[in-house]
Amino acid sequence: MIKIVTDDASSIPEPAVRKYDITILKHPLYFGDEEATDIPPDQFYKRVKEGEMPRTTLLPTGDLINTYLACRQTGKKLDTDAILSVHLSSKMSGTYNSALTAAEMVKDKVKVEVLDTGLTTLGEGMIVLEAAIESFSEKDIMSIKTKAEEVKSKVKMILAIPDLNFLHRGGRLGKGKALLGAMMRIIPLVTFADGEVIPFGRARTEHQIISKIKDEIREDLAKYKSNKLKVLLGYTTDEKICRELEESIRKEFSISELHILKLNPIVGVYVGPGAWGISYYPRGG
Repeated sequence: MIKIVTDDASSIPEPAVRKYDITILKHPLYFGDEEATDIPPDQFYKRVKEGEMPRTTLLPTGDLINTYLACRQTGKKLDTDAILSVHLSSKMSGTYNSALTAAEMVKDKVKVEVLDTGLTTLGEGMIVLEAAIESFSEKDIMSIKTKAEEVKSKVKMILAIPDLNFLHRGGRLGKGKALLGAMMRIIPLVTFADGEVIPFGRARTEHQIISKIKDEIREDLAKYKSNKLKVLLGYTTDEKICRELEESIRKEFSISELHILKLNPIVGVYVGPGAWGISYYPRGG
C-alpha cells in the first residue's frame, strides 16, 4: 500500500480524506502568542473579521519524521510500502524542503517520495486527491508520483481575493499591488505559474469573475482535448458565490465530480475573509 501524506494548506473533501486514509499535517497557527492550530474555521474567520491578525510558522521537520515512521506501521490494509508526501509550493513555504530532509532521515526505514505541487489550497488538494485515488490501485510509488505530476501539469486554480493586504502581509505580494486593488474598488484575481502567485485579471462584480473563469475553462478543455472536468470550489466566508459558480458551470460543461469546501484557516491567513475560488482538472478526451 502506498500512503499519501500532505499538509493543511491543501483543500480536500473530508469524505475523501477518510476514504483514502490521507494523513494531513497541520502548520502551527497563532494569534499573537496564542497557539490556535486547531481553531474551527468559523471561529477563525470571525476573529480575523474583528481585526485580529493570525500568523503561521514552518511545519516542523520532526513532525514529518514522526508521521512517516508512524505511517510505516499503521496502513489500514497492510503495512505501508512507501509514502508519497505532497506539499504546497516550495516558493511559498519551506514545508517541501522540510519534507525532503525528513525523507532523507527515514530512508533506511521507509521509502518517501516528496512532490512539490507548485500550488496551494484547492490546486494542491486536487493533486493530493488524484494521487490518493491512484494509491488504492496496485501501482508502485513512482507510477503514482508520475500520475500526480501529470495532474499537476493540467490543474488550473483561480482565486478571487477582495483584500490583497493578506497576501502582502504574508509576503506573497508587493505592497503596491495590494494598495492598487483597494483604491480601484476591484476584485483582484490570481492564479499560479512556476509555483508563484501571479495576477489573473480583475473584475468589479462576481458575475464578471464567473465569466472569466468559464472563458479559461473553455480554453483549457480545448488545449487538452478534454471533455470533462473534475472541480473543487472553495470559500472562506461566503458559500453562496460557490453555489452560483457551480450552477453556471454545470449548465455548460460536463462535470465528472465537484465538491464545495470551506477553506482551512491556514489558507485564510493569506487570502482573508471573502476570498473564494476554483481548481479544475480537465479529464477525458
